[in-house]
Amino acid sequence: MSLKTINKSAKTVAVISLGCPKNTVDSEVMLGKLAKDHYILVKDPAEAEVVIVNTCGFIEASKKESIDTILDVAKLRKSGNLKSLVVGGCLAHRYGDDLKKELPEIDILFGLNDVENVAQQIKGVASPKLPWQTGEHHHEEDLKPMLPNSLNEATYVYDASSPRLLSTPGHFAYVKISEGCDLPCTFCIIPKIRGHYRSRSIEDIEQEAKNLAAQGVKELCLVAQDSTWYGSDRYGRPQIAQLLDRLAQVEGIEWVRLHYLYPSRVTDEMLDVMAKYPRITPYFDVPLQHASNRILKSMQRIGDRALLDKLISRIRNKIPNASIRSTFIVGFPGETDEDFNELLDFLKTSQMDYVGFFAYSQEENTPAGLMENQVPEKVKQARLAEAYRVQESVAEKSHQRWVGETLTAVVETVENGEVQGRTKYQAPEVDGVVLIEGLQNPQVGQWVKVEITHGFQQDLVGKAVSQGL
Repeated sequence: MSLKTINKSAKTVAVISLGCPKNTVDSEVMLGKLAKDHYILVKDPAEAEVVIVNTCGFIEASKKESIDTILDVAKLRKSGNLKSLVVGGCLAHRYGDDLKKELPEIDILFGLNDVENVAQQIKGVASPKLPWQTGEHHHEEDLKPMLPNSLNEATYVYDASSPRLLSTPGHFAYVKISEGCDLPCTFCIIPKIRGHYRSRSIEDIEQEAKNLAAQGVKELCLVAQDSTWYGSDRYGRPQIAQLLDRLAQVEGIEWVRLHYLYPSRVTDEMLDVMAKYPRITPYFDVPLQHASNRILKSMQRIGDRALLDKLISRIRNKIPNASIRSTFIVGFPGETDEDFNELLDFLKTSQMDYVGFFAYSQEENTPAGLMENQVPEKVKQARLAEAYRVQESVAEKSHQRWVGETLTAVVETVENGEVQGRTKYQAPEVDGVVLIEGLQNPQVGQWVKVEITHGFQQDLVGKAVSQGL
């Protein structure tokens, strides 16, 4: 990504986005704002005078990745062009005071409410004789006016008028339909970081969809902390079915993909709309977290194993070939061998297509983090490996249903003669791919009909039979 400008004094800026697609959207709004303010955007942080790290602070692994990235970028003061290191996002919002004390390499920190003020943040760093110019570490008073107070209530929500520059390939884009969360899951810090649930209006999201379609985007990936709760705060009841109905009719959009569904909130109304429109992908991303009633209760999740079993059946009865994705936590406090075996049994019986697993991360300021019966790390890792082994076998079997079928795929990558694509049953970045054979002059974003010849593990293999949707 690069933006040329006639302003020769403009600074070069790179943005590094960590964490989930919801964070990606924030980074793209930052990029859009910087482009509007005539900064020169570069992909390579080594070429940038200013590097912005948009951090994740969800679990221990993501916090470590964020801090490691900040420290790696700081080295560019010697090996690159770096003059200003700017840090925002969830980690900065959650731990602003701590980062200020522990990482003097950072020139400025900003919280989640300042996504569209990023240019002003950079201008604050660019004043004369700042620490990076003198070679001295900065003092607390240098940063204090520009730092967020830790865990200030996040209230920001972008809208269709927000400047935005896509970092995804041009054929798909993430659309954040709401922000924040009000659910009481005992393992999760997100409500304290991202704030209360707040939805955008249907009209505003529809306008953004039209804007994206005009740019050539063909696939909308709708994201939120809980997409099924969309509109409850604004309209008095969930409006996800109504939103899908509107987006399915936006000219130029071919696929509308829905992510992050809370299992107890998947309604028949929503399923009926998804079944009605071919443009709405038959894809269900439903983070279930566990299948043991005892653990689900301890997590303060709404519903039990019976609800999960019924949900899988309801989806497949309405949309027989639906692709189902989920995520689970292993090693939650108090998880016994019996609880874990219940999870493995659910994996075998539900036959989901794609599953991600996380070893439980003990987070401060969460109820689960204070529980006494923490599972040893060695046990967590053993269970994690076993869960992946079981699901790999399940996925390889479930994907055999596509052998002999002809599916539409979009080309995602073309590298060293290998062409990888996705069908409507696969989401970008997180699921398996289709290895496409026999496609002449392949291009990223190209649509092609593929006859599936076989599947292995998470992926499919197919032969191109024609081009176009």
